[in-house]
Amino acid sequence: MGEPGTDDALHPLVGGFTDAAAYDAGRPRYWPEVAELLIEQLGLAAGSPVLELGAGTGQLSVALLEAELDLTAVEPLGPTRELLGRAIGPERVRAGRAEQIPLEEGSVEAVFAADSFHWFDETRAMPEIRRVLRAGGGVAILRMTAGLEHPWTDELGELLMASRPEHPAFEGRGAAAALEEDPAFGPPFETTLSRPAVTDRPGLLAWVASFSWVAVLPEAERAELLRRVDELLERHGVETLEHQVLAQVWLARLG
Repeated sequence: MGEPGTDDALHPLVGGFTDAAAYDAGRPRYWPEVAELLIEQLGLAAGSPVLELGAGTGQLSVALLEAELDLTAVEPLGPTRELLGRAIGPERVRAGRAEQIPLEEGSVEAVFAADSFHWFDETRAMPEIRRVLRAGGGVAILRMTAGLEHPWTDELGELLMASRPEHPAFEGRGAAAALEEDPAFGPPFETTLSRPAVTDRPGLLAWVASFSWVAVLPEAERAELLRRVDELLERHGVETLEHQVLAQVWLARLG
């Protein structure tokens, strides 16, 4: 499966992201204020060399590039890298993974992982992250969620959780636990940014379809789950939905 050390030995649920177009259609992109926060908190400037791990199809990468950071984006999945290259330029994209970063020692001022860190083997990824960071460099772990607060939200959650197998993002370990436990880093700074969004019913279905465990379901089971989600939304009269998009951020710098 692709280049050695990239597609091989990944978490089984990462296979849910091989349909890069479906993933890209279902996931919102981080907005400029998120990049501005990262730059301010990590002491970056225009032209600072930075690394994004598990960059997907560019959900955070585009904002980093627009903020004039000198970005290298590493992504293990071939189809995803192709769309990522279209979004930010193929010269900025490298095949690789957090456990074996294809960069030289001390080559970047910051490392970012947006909606990807929970897929990493922390025991192997953290030494690699420390290796490529310059003295005083920092790490940011980000997660994007939809702030859905409606009468039908719990019902939707129960429906989705019933189909979800064991998943590293839901095992009770804090998102920034690896930073908190690594003595090389100072105490993490945690914050949440939000912005309003409007999503229609097809957009909500695309979002659900982009979940790793939904994407890896056998075709008939996936179609049935999405049918039930669509039925739920129709039953509650959901056609266009106003909501908040939340960006959770955890940052820490080398001591």
